[in-house]
Amino acid sequence: MILNKTVNTKIFILLCLSFTIIEITANSGKAFFPTINEPNTKELKSTSIEIGKTAIQLLQLGEIEDATNLLKLATQINPDEEILWIKLSTAQIQSDKSQEAIKSLKNAIKVNPNNASSYFTTASIYMNTKDYKNAIKYIKKGLSIDKTNERGYFQLGNIEIILKNYDFALIAFKKAIKINPIFWQSINNEGLIYFELNESIKAIERFEVALEISNDAEPMLALAIALFSADNKSNKSINLGKEALKLNPKYASTEYQSKQLWGKKLQRAGTIFFKTKEMVKIVHEAKKNTQ
Repeated sequence: MILNKTVNTKIFILLCLSFTIIEITANSGKAFFPTINEPNTKELKSTSIEIGKTAIQLLQLGEIEDATNLLKLATQINPDEEILWIKLSTAQIQSDKSQEAIKSLKNAIKVNPNNASSYFTTASIYMNTKDYKNAIKYIKKGLSIDKTNERGYFQLGNIEIILKNYDFALIAFKKAIKINPIFWQSINNEGLIYFELNESIKAIERFEVALEISNDAEPMLALAIALFSADNKSNKSINLGKEALKLNPKYASTEYQSKQLWGKKLQRAGTIFFKTKEMVKIVHEAKKNTQ
């Protein structure tokens, strides 16, 4: 590729900045030998930053492999630059190289142990690989640094839902909401928990509050199902259900519901709701539109 040639040229030019040939002397009958100055720390740092900038541009262009190779080079030149490790982890995440990304983030943390964001990102990778023990460990480390990070508490609550530690999940969501009272995702997830605990009144109240804030498909459909489950003659539930699936037809799939942390009880109630004569057609259309 032409791009690869450009990148290789760029690397060569940048590296030349770090190695300055002072003098080449020739003796009679002997080979020429260059005398090379060792690059100083300032030159190395400058070179690594320039390589990093080029890599970021490549990432933006979708050239992930080239960006990754450049960032690896940059971190070899300057392993004490936190941002280079973070950008390398970003490229590795985009390449689905989770374990390599974790190693890069741990190197970033080693350079700067006070950046909560690195802990949260590491936790997200662990969560995606279903290593929930380490995910919780890194979230808590991040929260020990940034105690007002509502996203961190939300992330913690979500893992506790997966582990069915509902009491711990509710504590985490309530902390997130205390920091940000309009954090509707945390409010909605409280509703998910209450429904699984057979506390339908609390679940409905939470879904209603989340819907007032967001008008998003998730609390809209969850509320529709909860209302229908409590009173299967509710016209309001049918209207909400239809509108929710128009907004996001993916929610017609139980697989997608599971990804959004819907529990088995809500999914079962949803299946019954979808089988009503008023919902059958729109559910069919929703599934058709997501194929």
